[in-house]
Amino acid sequence: MTLLATRVQQQFRLRGAATGPELRAALNISQPTLSRELSRMKGIVRLGAARSTRYAMAREVPGMGSEFPLYWLDTEGRASRVGILHTLEMGQWYLAQDDPWEALRGSEFSQGLYPGLPWFLDDLRPQGFLGRNFARAFGPRLGFPPEPRDWTADQIVTALVRYGEEMPGAFVIGEAMLARVQAMAINSPDPVDELARESVYPELATMALTGERPGSSAAGEQPKFLIRVRRRSGLVEEVIVKFSGPRERAEESRWADLLVAESISAQVLSEHNIPAAATNLVEGGRRMFLESVRFDRAGEHGRRGVVSLWAVDGGFFGQPDTPWTAAANRLESDGWLRPEEAMRLTMLWWYGSLIANTDMHYGNVSLFLGRNLPLRLAPIYDMLPMLYRPGLQGSLPPRDFAPPPPPPEAMEPWQEAAEMAEETWSRFADTRLISEEFREIARANRQTVARYRRRFGSSANA
Repeated sequence: MTLLATRVQQQFRLRGAATGPELRAALNISQPTLSRELSRMKGIVRLGAARSTRYAMAREVPGMGSEFPLYWLDTEGRASRVGILHTLEMGQWYLAQDDPWEALRGSEFSQGLYPGLPWFLDDLRPQGFLGRNFARAFGPRLGFPPEPRDWTADQIVTALVRYGEEMPGAFVIGEAMLARVQAMAINSPDPVDELARESVYPELATMALTGERPGSSAAGEQPKFLIRVRRRSGLVEEVIVKFSGPRERAEESRWADLLVAESISAQVLSEHNIPAAATNLVEGGRRMFLESVRFDRAGEHGRRGVVSLWAVDGGFFGQPDTPWTAAANRLESDGWLRPEEAMRLTMLWWYGSLIANTDMHYGNVSLFLGRNLPLRLAPIYDMLPMLYRPGLQGSLPPRDFAPPPPPPEAMEPWQEAAEMAEETWSRFADTRLISEEFREIARANRQTVARYRRRFGSSANA
């Protein structure tokens, strides 16, 4: 290697991707000299064309190389290639797209260059209960840390390329993984019969708790597992199943109450034409199971692309601590959501506030991903009164329910949310699937929401 080639490498390692003028100025050389040297060097990646051209140096992921084909599975399970992912010096990533995907680049990444793992792959990081099971199952084989949040971007992609069959969304990384996913569609295990769930689900819960079913990287701390179910109609659906512990313990009885509450909330929203995850409740082995149909799957083998609000915000805004209402405004202003979709997200935040959902973080909102903007909100999920979840030691302390009052500009979505919230608390109070203790809480909270509606509703302000 020539001395000049070494100096060029140093520049890439110091600054990452760079333009020709930037490299010439740093190296004090002419354009012809730089062009000759770049043409001779291995691992040079060219980004863009003409005056916007930038250059970078490939960086090897240990044992994996520096190029990864990125595929997309449609709702019929058919694969197409999105492009080639390149790992670069300075921890940068570059997606050379086969065809334009405006949504992947947005306004920030017009050349397909990302400062780290591309934002639209961020949801594939192992996280939550299933992510830790995934890390326990496959981390030791790869020599990775036991805690998945400590994994680097290189380690995440290595795990996805080797063991990422069940990841959320529609992306698949690597030719070998695509072949495995396609083989699964042909040789997938038999689904659980709907009528057998009461006996099968307790066994699967035990396996999930012992780490025998690694599942995907789907987020959330509530214990859960993934399974395929054959309905009595013959339809096969992929579902994610949360579960409580045995209901003899007070804290597990409360978790069972909350799973029932989540199902009821989804039903109320759906009945009011607000897309929500389709749910079913199953009791077995003294546990309560909440079965939610996966909206990132279609039929037996198809998939739908999704990204969390967390991923979008991390890629373009960096304000994850603001409420959904603020995110809705940003997404509408920047062209990510249509006004009616932004309004729905705003309404859902008010609804969550009025049913005591204190866990409305950005991981609990997803958008369907497509080539172009704007995107559409995916069905809402994890909508339940988390104010009443057990404490860290299993305690059930009294909680004050004091939802925020609406400002005048939020009156329209608030009124819609308040009507549904009062109905939701009524259903909590009326169902025998919920403990009497929690039904009493629901009766009191229904009265609170009713008072709010009288005080802040349209009739009060007429």
